[in-house]
Amino acid sequence: MSKKLLNRILLVNDDGIDAPGIILLKTIAEKLAHEVWVVAPAIDQSGVSCAVSLKAPFRVAKRSDREYAVYGTPADCSLFALKYLMTDCPPDLVLSGINNGSNVGFETILSGTVGGAIMAMTLGIPAIALSQVSSEDNEPTNWDVAKHCAEKVVRQLLSLTTPNNICFNINFPACNAQEVKGIKITKQGDADVSNFKITPTKDPEGNEYYWFRAKRNQEVYDENKELDAANSGYIAISPISYERTHYPFYEQLLAKFDLN
Repeated sequence: MSKKLLNRILLVNDDGIDAPGIILLKTIAEKLAHEVWVVAPAIDQSGVSCAVSLKAPFRVAKRSDREYAVYGTPADCSLFALKYLMTDCPPDLVLSGINNGSNVGFETILSGTVGGAIMAMTLGIPAIALSQVSSEDNEPTNWDVAKHCAEKVVRQLLSLTTPNNICFNINFPACNAQEVKGIKITKQGDADVSNFKITPTKDPEGNEYYWFRAKRNQEVYDENKELDAANSGYIAISPISYERTHYPFYEQLLAKFDLN
């Protein structure tokens, strides 16, 4: 039996509390910690980023002493757990996911999975977002890499001395575990929203409604970026933060506008 490294782990996600990814993640977390808490959205909250329900109350359904379904966002889940449920004994780690589909490039800005981890990180708790890359052809998601590699990768990350203002974003490639080429430490990929499409359709009464759809790029351009690394068969690990300042242009602006 693998040695348990932590006392408590909190699990959140954006696919919902009954999603296969968080069920898989719980089995992995139980190998790492003596207690595993699950505080996750009652329904799918994909694409809500780090949104918090500031203008509306949210309801919570207690399923067991350590499992709660929140009618809110992933960031709500992190906040509710860390600032209310677990204040007497906070978790040692927050794991967010495992997302059904990638969170790479521009997706990390939209991702509720990443948002839940970012919120935990801002509250001072180490956090890791995990995503299993899926195919683009509506085939069932192959969870094999996440299932067989996630525990080892998390253990490796826990052995590091990590700055307080970053969390990790992990993307497992869409292949079988024995086909993984290794681990790559990557940067966030470029933003590309060119494949976003809005598809109009009609309900049975003839009223129009709309679907957002996006198709990600499957070509490899730069294996230092997480999308390309995952597309090439590597487990991609990116250290990320909420800091979005573009420092090179910041320096140029200072030169132009700072008159003091």
